[in-house]
Amino acid sequence: MNTELLMGSGALKVGLDALVEQHRPLVDLSRPAAIRLRVAKGMLPATIDALVPTLLFLAAGADDEIAVAARDTLKTMPNADLASVCRSTAQPSVLDALARMLPMTHEGLPEVAVNRVVADGTLIFLAGAGDTVICGHIARNAVRCLKQPSIVEALFFNPKAPPGQVQDLMEFAVREGADLDHIPGFSEMRSAILGERGAEKDDAPGLSDIDFLTALSLAGGRAGLTDEQLEAIELREANGEETADEESMRGSLQALISKMSVSQKIRLALVGDANSRKLLIRDPKKMVALAVLKSPRVTEGEVRLFAQNKSLGEEILTQICRNRHWTKDYGVRKALVMNPKTPLASSMGYLRLLTNRDMKVVSKSREVSAVIARAA
Repeated sequence: MNTELLMGSGALKVGLDALVEQHRPLVDLSRPAAIRLRVAKGMLPATIDALVPTLLFLAAGADDEIAVAARDTLKTMPNADLASVCRSTAQPSVLDALARMLPMTHEGLPEVAVNRVVADGTLIFLAGAGDTVICGHIARNAVRCLKQPSIVEALFFNPKAPPGQVQDLMEFAVREGADLDHIPGFSEMRSAILGERGAEKDDAPGLSDIDFLTALSLAGGRAGLTDEQLEAIELREANGEETADEESMRGSLQALISKMSVSQKIRLALVGDANSRKLLIRDPKKMVALAVLKSPRVTEGEVRLFAQNKSLGEEILTQICRNRHWTKDYGVRKALVMNPKTPLASSMGYLRLLTNRDMKVVSKSREVSAVIARAA
C-alpha cells in the first residue's frame, strides 16, 4: 500500500494519551533509541488497535530514523486492518492522522468520515480533498455540516463532491436559515432556491448528477497539463486560435451549461476553469455572471478581458470597480475607462491615473462617452 503522511496545517497531534498505557513507557525519550526503533518496526506483541496510535506517535517524532521506520510499518499494514481502526478508535487525533496519511481511495477514509468522534478539522480536510464517496458520507450528515460552515464550504468547492448531495445540503442550509453568506455565491443560491423578490426565475430543470459531473470534468480539462502546455494554450487563445479538440470541448460545455439550473451554474462559476467562467460571465441571469467574479480562481488577466467586454452589463463592471485588488492593475483601469458601460464616476477616477499616451487615445476614441473624451 502506497501511503504518505500528509500532516498539513491544522493537523491534530497524536499525544501520549492516545496510546495504551503499556506502550507509553516504551516510546518515552528516556528509553534507548534501539528500543523505540524496535517498537517503530512493529516488533512487539500488540493488537492492531493498540499498535496504530503508537506508530502514529512515533511517525511524528523528531528522530528521523524512528519516524521513517514507523511510517514504513504503517505502509505495510493491510487496508482492512487500518479500516478497522478507523471504524473503532475513539481518539480524534488518531482519526486525523490516518485521514492525512491514507490515500483518498483507501477503504478506511469513509469510516473516518462517519466516526462520531471525528474532529471538525479532519472533516474540513476530507471535504476539501476527498473523492465522491468520502464527500458523500460527509454531506449526508447535514446537521453536523451546518454546525461547522467550513465543512460546507470545503464540499462546495471540491469538484469531486457529488453535485446532487451538495445541492441538497445547500438547500437544507437555506431552509434552515443558516448564515453562510461568507461562502461566495451562497446569497445568490439562496435567492434562486427561495425565489426571493428581485431574484431571477430559474426556468431550467437542471442537469442530472452524471451530466453535471461531465460538465465539471470538461471545465477542469486543463488541470493535469504542464506549465509549458498551459502557456502554449494561452498563447493560442491570445492569438484567437483554438485546436479542434478545444473547440469541441467548448461546444460540449456550452451545451451542458444551457441546460443547467441557476444554482448549478453558480457552482460551476465558482469551481470551474477559465473556459467555463468565460461562458458564464455572459449568462443572462445576473446572479450567475456575478458569481463568476466571486470565484477564488479568477485571475487578473480574466478580469482585464471582462472589463474590456462591452456586451457585459453595467452591474458586472460596477463589481469590478469595487474590487481594489483588481483596480490596482493598470490594464484593468485602462479597460474600464475605455468601456462605455463603466459607471461615469469610476471612469473619471481611473482616467486621472492613465499615462499621457493612453489619455490621448481616450480623447480621440469614439467608443467612450463624450464626457470622458472631453475630460481626457
